[in-house]
Amino acid sequence: MKIVCIGGGHGLSHMLSAIRPHCAELTAIVATTDNGGSTGKLRKSQDVVALGDIRRCCLQLADSDSLIHQVFHHRFDGGELNGHSLGNLALLSLTQQTNSATQAVAWFNAMLGNSETILPMSDEPTDLLAVMSSGIKVFGECDIDSQEELPDYLTLSQDVNAAPGVVQAIENADMLIIGPGSLITSVMPAMLVEDIAKAVQQTSACRLFIENIAKEASVIKSLDMQPVDWLEGMLGYRFCDMSISLDALSEIVSHFDDVVKSPNQQHDIEQLSNVFGEILKMPLSLEAEQLVSSNQTLRVS
Repeated sequence: MKIVCIGGGHGLSHMLSAIRPHCAELTAIVATTDNGGSTGKLRKSQDVVALGDIRRCCLQLADSDSLIHQVFHHRFDGGELNGHSLGNLALLSLTQQTNSATQAVAWFNAMLGNSETILPMSDEPTDLLAVMSSGIKVFGECDIDSQEELPDYLTLSQDVNAAPGVVQAIENADMLIIGPGSLITSVMPAMLVEDIAKAVQQTSACRLFIENIAKEASVIKSLDMQPVDWLEGMLGYRFCDMSISLDALSEIVSHFDDVVKSPNQQHDIEQLSNVFGEILKMPLSLEAEQLVSSNQTLRVS
């Protein structure tokens, strides 16, 4: 089975580890609008796409005991490099040498010995832009996340093309998994790229949206409706065939004693792997019918 995952942050990297045992071909499309931390500093000084979530996904798939994993995982403490990850700097170097974020990621991933495909959502830098109810425009993920109210509208600061291979991967997928992760900063960015939006709407793949497992401390905490409904309203198109909440995740694998330890936990790789082991055991039509009858928090669009 060919599975394509779209997202960012810790959610996407953990999802990749969970799904890897269950599919023959795995591709990740990573959001590249982060403007905080080491990534934000590099973006500001070098005008590149966000590299941090890409690095995190690549390292998550690599052998954690290997020397190269430890080296690229290192984060500097003190001096001009304070806070920078060596993995981010390596990706920056490869991007400058290849003039292509996509090629840089491919080389970095190969250095780590990974067989999975990691793609940036675009080779062109862009940022999230929010329009508030007052009409004020808020630029960048960090400032948007710190707002007290949800934006009326979200877009990209400039239109960009999907990175090479992204649209083809979505078109050829058997299953498309969106999330889990922050709705605004992990899920939305790639879905706002026009080429990706069209591919998501036209693909014949089963499109599965996984709600965030960890509670968000960002502006999204004020959301008072179902995440899938809010996302579809903001995006302006239907992007999933099924959506699964935290409660539904626990129901799917209810015969595992420790499926959900706490609603505030970070994404648990073993639990996610159990979930998809169960989902992929049966045909989609049967799976949806059975799951909906057992728990109404799984919704079929």
